[in-house]
Amino acid sequence: MDPTTLRDGARDLLLGGRCAACGRPGGVLCRACHERLLLEAPLTRSRTRPRPCPPGLLPVWSCGGYTGALRALLLAHKEQWRHQLTVPLGALLAQSVAGLAAERAATPGAVLVLVPVPSRPAAVRARGRDAMLALVRAAVRELERGGVPARAVPLLATRPGVADQSGLDTAARAANLHGALRVRPGPLRRLAGGVPEIAGAVVCDDVVTTGATLVEAQRALRAVGVPVLGSATVAATARRGAEGRGRRT
Repeated sequence: MDPTTLRDGARDLLLGGRCAACGRPGGVLCRACHERLLLEAPLTRSRTRPRPCPPGLLPVWSCGGYTGALRALLLAHKEQWRHQLTVPLGALLAQSVAGLAAERAATPGAVLVLVPVPSRPAAVRARGRDAMLALVRAAVRELERGGVPARAVPLLATRPGVADQSGLDTAARAANLHGALRVRPGPLRRLAGGVPEIAGAVVCDDVVTTGATLVEAQRALRAVGVPVLGSATVAATARRGAEGRGRRT
């Protein structure tokens, strides 16, 4: 078992845990909330679009709005180190990926390459792990259990000088991120040599806000010849509009 999961369990046992979604006493995610999230995911996932939408943004699929229980779960996972939430949130991300793949008519049997948006190194050090990469790996396991070939490949890295996006408006985010991401040569070589047929890359993040990060990520990937299907996130902020409901796959 993951040591961080054991640590979460010990903390809940000693301090008295509460569900991160509903606040009731119990584990980090109570059974009722867990079941509701997973049952509703295929129904709530949809193609979303930031408003205003940055030019060139490929389709984005999300599993719900960044509000209420979903917002609480994502914050608990990333900021409060509630690592037991990785699996259920990864399952939601997998639903978004599946919706995008169905819409883009990804080649059956070809591998979906899930590329996490990279966290700043300082944030990873402060949190003790890369929370987004953990979500993507959980999503890959969920997809493969459903018979969808997938691989988590951390192709992207941030360049020095990128500021924290918190508090920046749409224009400032776009300016801050222009040219901010690069493709890591080692993972790219391993991908080229280890995957015979790629359906395409899916840029993955926890939340889509303005879409600036996703545009920069797809720019960096396409610049080195990686085909990009679009993006998948767990949630989307209120600055977006749903463009069509997903269907069960």
